[in-house]
Amino acid sequence: MDISLNGNDLKRNSIVGGKAFGSSFAYRIRKTLASSELSIVYAARNDEEGTRCIIKEFFPKAWVRRGKDGVSVRRKAGMAEEKYGLLWNAFLNEGELLEKSRHPGVVRCLDRFEQNGTAYIVTEYLEGVTLDRYIADLREEADPEFLYKTMIPLIEALEHIHRNGVIHRDVKPGNIMIGKDGSVKLLDFGSAISVHEQNGGYPIFTTAGYSPLELYSEKSRQGPISDIYSLAAVLYFCCQKNAPTDVRKRLFDEQLERLGTGLRRSWPFLSPIVKRGLAVSQDKRCASLRWFKAALAMEYATSPSFRRKRRSG
Repeated sequence: MDISLNGNDLKRNSIVGGKAFGSSFAYRIRKTLASSELSIVYAARNDEEGTRCIIKEFFPKAWVRRGKDGVSVRRKAGMAEEKYGLLWNAFLNEGELLEKSRHPGVVRCLDRFEQNGTAYIVTEYLEGVTLDRYIADLREEADPEFLYKTMIPLIEALEHIHRNGVIHRDVKPGNIMIGKDGSVKLLDFGSAISVHEQNGGYPIFTTAGYSPLELYSEKSRQGPISDIYSLAAVLYFCCQKNAPTDVRKRLFDEQLERLGTGLRRSWPFLSPIVKRGLAVSQDKRCASLRWFKAALAMEYATSPSFRRKRRSG
């Protein structure tokens, strides 16, 4: 079922892109998938190759309206030009950073172009479920084998974008896709920035439980260490099936339930690393992703499923 946006979304079979607009292909809109205050996301089809894709359209609904032709985007009269410009630049920046971050563990940017008074980012179509839904559907807590096979590729994707000078700033279960083939992809670079552009005024999308304290202030020092906090929160969620206590509630008391509290599994190697990763202060936080990879490997290597595989192999 299509998501209704009171007529603001592009209608089914609308065409965007094409070589006349600097795009590699023309794309046919199939349905609306999601919307936010700043953009609309569609399922679409490459009209020349017949392949499926995802299109994200810049549409900050407080600032713009859809034209009478049903396709063009026009700014509303009297809206602050400076604020709109910041949002526009942030959207273009998302596409640039996605292209810069090409990696098997990052959703692939296929195309980006400007047309109809707005901008579009085209990404690959992924079949699967987001990590939050996957964990919610589990009858029991996640096991070490699952975490090892999914979180190691995610960590390698983070290592890659950090080496390329990119901070994601919105790592959370809803932005991690588990494919039908078991692959893992990091999604949504809408909050991402280059480490050299921290004062660019780009918006930060915080999520309670997953965002470190420094993301609640544009003036705070941010870096790969900020993504490490969010990764630790994701691992906590996978083990406990709920997010850790929000950082703003832990300013004066950093106590967190130990991984495995109330569950059958105690996570002896992962628990101390996650705790360090969730430190409120950056200076006390685990500063390397290698520690997370080592802890996940140890949890798997000492698990019953690994021992069974060794015996049968």
